[in-house]
Amino acid sequence: MAEHKAKTTPNPGALILGDFAHAVDAFFDEILVDRWKCGAASQFERSEFSELPDRYEIRLISRGVDPATIEVETRGQRLTVRAMADEHGHLENTFTFSEYVEHEAASAVWSKGVLTVVVPKHKARKVRLKAD
Repeated sequence: MAEHKAKTTPNPGALILGDFAHAVDAFFDEILVDRWKCGAASQFERSEFSELPDRYEIRLISRGVDPATIEVETRGQRLTVRAMADEHGHLENTFTFSEYVEHEAASAVWSKGVLTVVVPKHKARKVRLKAD
């Protein structure tokens, strides 16, 4: 039997509404939810954000961070890093990605005062159609 490749035509309306819904969610997260969090958090002293073809890399630097207090969380297209530091108290940085990411494959390493977080981009996969 011959294999058939399924052809789908994206619905422009669904694509636009999907992007709009994502933008609205991000807006409310940033404007409402983030402002209601308890305690004012400072940002890390320095952050570097790189977008590479297959992944995002984030480097955060701050003096006096206790590595045991570092929390790295990915949700949707966002990454949030929290930590406690001697001089600044509670530190927090949030990054929003332009593409979907592989949450389970994300990694974080603390070395010599620098936190490096690597978040792979979501890879599209082809679905093979099986014939009867």
